Amino acid sequence: MRGFFSKIKIGLMLLVDIGLLCLSLWLMLKLRFGADALLQWPRHFHAFSFIFPLWLISFYIFGLYDLSSAKNNLPFYSSLLKATILNGFLSITLLYLFPNFFIVTPKTNLFLSLLFFAVLFTLWRQFYNIAIKSPTLGREIIIIGKNPRTLELKERIDNNPQFGYKVVSIIDPEKEILNLEKNQNLYTVVTALNLNHYPALAKRLYKYLSHFNFESFADFYEKITGKVPLSQIDEIWFLDNLKEREMIVYGKIERLLDILAGLILGIVTILIFPFIALAIKLESPGPIFYKQTRLGKNEKDFKLIKFRSMREDAERNGAVWAQKNDSRITNVGKILRKSLIDELPQFINILKGEIGLIGPRPERPEFIKDLEKEIPFYHIRHLIKPGLTGWAQVNFKYGNTISDALEKLQYELYYIKNRSLFLDLKIILKTINILLKGGTQ
Repeated sequence: MRGFFSKIKIGLMLLVDIGLLCLSLWLMLKLRFGADALLQWPRHFHAFSFIFPLWLISFYIFGLYDLSSAKNNLPFYSSLLKATILNGFLSITLLYLFPNFFIVTPKTNLFLSLLFFAVLFTLWRQFYNIAIKSPTLGREIIIIGKNPRTLELKERIDNNPQFGYKVVSIIDPEKEILNLEKNQNLYTVVTALNLNHYPALAKRLYKYLSHFNFESFADFYEKITGKVPLSQIDEIWFLDNLKEREMIVYGKIERLLDILAGLILGIVTILIFPFIALAIKLESPGPIFYKQTRLGKNEKDFKLIKFRSMREDAERNGAVWAQKNDSRITNVGKILRKSLIDELPQFINILKGEIGLIGPRPERPEFIKDLEKEIPFYHIRHLIKPGLTGWAQVNFKYGNTISDALEKLQYELYYIKNRSLFLDLKIILKTINILLKGGTQ
């Protein structure tokens, strides 16, 4: 969600949460120190100012700043409980790592502050989740053009009133007469067709330029879903939206961060290597590592390195996509895949510059040949360096079909268009969320 009003809603959540953190600290001090609470405030606020950011990051990781999760349902409360438990764990860990940093009875103070905040946060978010669904806050929109994508978008908006939109109607200009005068509360007109083919309609819409907002379907769909509608774009869209020459500075910073990430992952891999290697060898014969040809930036091939998770003869009949409950995967391999540990040796690929930490997952050339025949613009994903994790990986399940690859490409195009250090950080935090949930989606 990248719209202006969405940012305001998320910003409001964050500001109130920060206020509640301070309030919970004050309530703890009043309970513990009574009249001396004001005297204790500077010392405690200084100590807790190192803890509170961790709590906010934890809430973000568990999706509590995602508008699509702003519902008073079981997933929301489950995420809140997990985030609260993680916050307690992080706080206790910080306490034992820096025992002289905190003040009188730190464990009690931590517990009370977390308890007060959990109660205040739950009450506040219950109210907020109800308030943002109010019909009075919804901005009415009309979509011009009826197709599967516009119907999909309407269903998504209908199921998520917290986004702040209400689809009044989807108009088929071939069959219906457009009458905007009767929609006094209309806020945005979304055009899901090429107006160059409808000159009369374009002139009619032009008359209302000062009355409503006009957005292309591709832009509005991207704002709501976080992906680019492949069926609604053409070569001109790429010329207008992909500015690769402007990404030079970002690319240099990204490379430095990739090297840092590669070194960290390398240290982790070396530390656990003896245990992983022993487990792989004990279960099945064959090498510890598995090297597989993939295509990277500009379709240059390289060898991707993983811990072996399948039988040695897994592809004796040729390359095939891994399936759910694939019999070729070993028992150890299931654990490695679920926890994403099998991906760790790719720190070598990262340090060599063949992949980055963030980007579209590199695909095998055997599959790419078929995918490029079936999916338009599939080759565009090779415009940038592939990654260990990516926007498609944190938003879509593991795919092993043509339709899955098409869906993932739409997320990848969103990333290619909008990539930035902030979006990369968002992907990293979402990846941590997946790991905490138990691995691959």
